[in-house]
Amino acid sequence: MKITNKKIQKSLRSGCGYVALLTASAAIAPASTAADTSDFSFEEIVVTAQKRNESLQDVPISVQVVGAAAIAQQNLTSVVTLAELYPSIHVAGSGRSSTYYMRGTGSGESQSFDQSVGTFVDNIYHGRSRNSAATFLDLDHVEILKGPQSTFFGNSAIAGAFNIVTKKPSHETEGWARGLIGPGGSNGGNYALEGAVNTPVTDELALRFAGTLNGQKGYLKNVNTDDRSPNEDNYAFRATALYEPSEDLEIILKGEFGKSVNKGGLILRQEDCPPPEPYTAAGFCALNLSEGVPIGLDTKEYVANEGNEIRLKTYEGVLTINYQMGDHTLTSTTGYGGYKYNLDLDDDGTTQHLLNVQAPEEYKQFSQEFRIASPVGETFEYMAGVYYQHYTLDIEQSLSYFFLTGPFSGIAPLAPYLPLGQRVNAYQTEDIYSAFGSFTWNVTDRLKLIGGIRGSIVKKDFDWALIYGTATENYGGVERFPADVEAIAGSLGLGNVGVINLDRKDDALLPSAKLQYQLNDGVMTYISYSRGFKSGGFSVADTSADPVNYPFNPEFVDAYELGIKGEFLDNTVSMNLALFWNDFSDLQVSIQGTNSNGGLINIVRNAAASRSKGVELEMQWLVSSSFKVAANATYLDSTYRSYPNAAPTYAQQYEGETVQDLSGRPTLYSPKWSGNVAATYTYDVSEDYTMTAEVIGIFSSSYFTYSTDDEQSIQDSYGRMDARLSLDIADSGWGFDIIGKNLFDKTVINFSGYQPTSFGSLFQGQEPPRQIMFQARYQF
Repeated sequence: MKITNKKIQKSLRSGCGYVALLTASAAIAPASTAADTSDFSFEEIVVTAQKRNESLQDVPISVQVVGAAAIAQQNLTSVVTLAELYPSIHVAGSGRSSTYYMRGTGSGESQSFDQSVGTFVDNIYHGRSRNSAATFLDLDHVEILKGPQSTFFGNSAIAGAFNIVTKKPSHETEGWARGLIGPGGSNGGNYALEGAVNTPVTDELALRFAGTLNGQKGYLKNVNTDDRSPNEDNYAFRATALYEPSEDLEIILKGEFGKSVNKGGLILRQEDCPPPEPYTAAGFCALNLSEGVPIGLDTKEYVANEGNEIRLKTYEGVLTINYQMGDHTLTSTTGYGGYKYNLDLDDDGTTQHLLNVQAPEEYKQFSQEFRIASPVGETFEYMAGVYYQHYTLDIEQSLSYFFLTGPFSGIAPLAPYLPLGQRVNAYQTEDIYSAFGSFTWNVTDRLKLIGGIRGSIVKKDFDWALIYGTATENYGGVERFPADVEAIAGSLGLGNVGVINLDRKDDALLPSAKLQYQLNDGVMTYISYSRGFKSGGFSVADTSADPVNYPFNPEFVDAYELGIKGEFLDNTVSMNLALFWNDFSDLQVSIQGTNSNGGLINIVRNAAASRSKGVELEMQWLVSSSFKVAANATYLDSTYRSYPNAAPTYAQQYEGETVQDLSGRPTLYSPKWSGNVAATYTYDVSEDYTMTAEVIGIFSSSYFTYSTDDEQSIQDSYGRMDARLSLDIADSGWGFDIIGKNLFDKTVINFSGYQPTSFGSLFQGQEPPRQIMFQARYQF
């Protein structure tokens, strides 16, 4: 049936469709969590995974949806906290970049990479890893799209995507607020104060304002500075205007800025110090042992020097125009934004300033998309569009080698200029030109054939330089040596002085195809194929100054998926099942380590082919109007099919090996089993008061957390528990929550790295320990 009502079409084209959510089970399985408690049935969930408003159960993609209620009730403040709940997803901050993985595939730790898991906010690409720290603000919902999303999201979503949709203005006066506090000390000292207000100005104009202040005051104590970490403060503000001068035209203008300050910085906690046999304690590890500082993840204390911090400022403006031209919808999306980031890192992890890193980064992006969409409900439906994106990326990395002052003091020309500093500067621009289209043939009322294609051309220009100088400050402040002294410094094995200027162009044609069949009114099955592509680039952190070593080639994937989505037993049981098989070729990998002098090494190679296959299951059961059960589980088999020249483990280095063959071995962050189970009970205390109790079990089998598959980097199998107790007062708008996370205080490693100068020892980070938080909510 052809949709002709312009008001309905306006809702469809704007992406403002609601996501129905109940408090019950919303934290874990919000894809179908809303229920009508009178007849125990699921309500429809609307997603925009294919650039249209569609029912989740009708979309032939593996999608999980996290709604506004879950985000508030679980204090989910960023994609990092979101990933802690869901199977086969990993997001964590580390040194050179954050790490994003989905189904065992990600980009690794390197500023060089566009992320394999793309992040999109209101159709604007946010793919640089530094955005992982950006705080959530007044969201409608988040869609977790697994597998390549090339047709609709482009070349930067080869492993999957986070599709984040913010709240849009409406022509009603309404709003919400919440305040949260968590005890300090080992509970983390969490806090949040945020809210939004929506106001109509005229019949055509509506405004929405939102702001947040959130953070934490630390569950770890730095015994060197007596400070607590993480010590985070996050701010964000957004203003959005909706202007509808006619039924055919809708204009949405959004402006937003945010700031995140973590005065505790990246926490590198030392593990395996002293190292296991046959290694012996050395370097920074030996120094810490001699001083008796706390070591290991089983203590709530650690050591780092003052000045260790992370700062991030973000800004963005988005203009979206939807115009109804007859039965078709024309959409223009224009975005401009960027960020300024700085990392000051105590990379030795001792009480002294021995090896410090400063890594500022500035990013600016402009993008423009035009697309046309046919009406829905016809025999043939289509969408087509063009896309352009330009960005500039300015990276600096300064290392201060204070610990080498003694060893190098005997080098006469160099001695007067010590302590030694090294600075790498890299500047990259990128232009993306692409066109895409999708076509749906509704063969019958039950059978659909869907085809899609995207063509992309990606151009990059790259300038790089390395210099040596005097480290005049604890972080940064490298003043360049005279030329003759710099030549001596460049001969010491820490990197070569030089300047590199390179450019490249990559292009690809990315087809996709789906067959979708409605078995009955409540059950749909599909099979799909898609081709994914991530452009090549240049290795920012390579210090060889040899132009041959810097370029790396594009990465490709051929992805297959078979799925079934259905609702059973009078619409009280929901089940979504997906079987997937993804073959990656020319996999872009980051190889990290240190050289004999303690210099940091980070090399990017096209060194591997991998295969990610498995099964994903999402189920919900509305046992009664009061009791709900939800479960998500993933079986994942993700391995390198070919990786003959990987970096060696500590044990292999001890045996004199310089490479290893990881063919057949697991990829990073790829547990065989992972998932969660939630049970939610709702009780009407009286006519006005409703209590909700929710218990969430989260589990994972073991996985590797370092790129060499070193046995010392394994995160063992674990299970942890979250819980929530809520009180909602009818007709008042008030709600109150007690939120518990990681109640049994399980240790979960989120990244690992080899500690400089300390053969056999690691630096590791972990997810937050046990946290208890108290929250008040108000909606009007």
